Amino acid sequence: MKVEYLRRLNRVLEYIDSHLGEDLDHETLAGEAAFSRFHFARIFSAALGESLGAYIQRLRLERAAGYISGRPDMTITRIGIESGFSSSAVFSRAFRDHFGMSPSEWRAGGDAEYSRNCKLQSKRYHPMSIYCEATTVESSYSVYTQQKWRVSMKTPTKNLDYTVRVDEQQEKTVAYVRHTGPYAGNEELFHGLFSRLLKWAVPRQLFEAGKTEMLTIYHDSPEITEEEKLRISVCITVPPDTEVSGDIGKTAIPAGRYAVGEFLISADEYGDAWNSLFAGWLPESGYQCSEGPCYEVYLNDPEEHPEGRHRVAIHIPVAPL
Repeated sequence: MKVEYLRRLNRVLEYIDSHLGEDLDHETLAGEAAFSRFHFARIFSAALGESLGAYIQRLRLERAAGYISGRPDMTITRIGIESGFSSSAVFSRAFRDHFGMSPSEWRAGGDAEYSRNCKLQSKRYHPMSIYCEATTVESSYSVYTQQKWRVSMKTPTKNLDYTVRVDEQQEKTVAYVRHTGPYAGNEELFHGLFSRLLKWAVPRQLFEAGKTEMLTIYHDSPEITEEEKLRISVCITVPPDTEVSGDIGKTAIPAGRYAVGEFLISADEYGDAWNSLFAGWLPESGYQCSEGPCYEVYLNDPEEHPEGRHRVAIHIPVAPL
């Protein structure tokens, strides 16, 4: 099953290599991989340890650097355009950001200095990220024939042990407060958003501890959407006929088949949990992502845990591979 994921990713990498000077849009590349458009960039980033956009940009710049050194007959402007950049100004700016010098300085001998400093080698692409290499997946069946996975991700700095199951989830009606902008690692932001939601819900008797689910829907892929435009909705489950107003919205999370990974993690390990699911468990599972957003369900109050850890269930819509 991991072989099938690698085959699809390799097909995309080959396509990128042969079309590097062309417009490589996300939808086309997701189609080449036969992965869900919504989840493709996250799968790519988790498996390769580099975002799709960064990977394409780096390959274009490294190819251009080779041409600048080895093709003195080509102008720098022509090299930039043929490498997929929209103008010489855009190319020069990207080149300087990546190599620390202008294309002209590179041609004048800066390439040799760069190689001596071993910077080029340190930026080389690695076929699979640490999450793939460090993750062990064991599958089992319960007496009810439900398949479950026990997963362990061990690296020199991280040790995640978690379980995964695949469930048919019923539709959930949720009330929400939406946020647009950066959110990664910002506990204070999430606390504030949930506080606003609960100040509305509690007086209306819409929150019952131990029964009402608290969750966050992720509407965009952080590997695609600019940080300032990322949208999340912090939610609680409510009856379908609940009336909302003001900045409180209402929506439904569709029914369907979801992979549910349950973690006990610290606040700074959410990214590792997501990446281990996408790069470690998913390629071994026999499933692929289907259309629809992912969401997290929060299963405890970290302030009541003796080590301040978060018990969270990450939900990913899936279909057979």
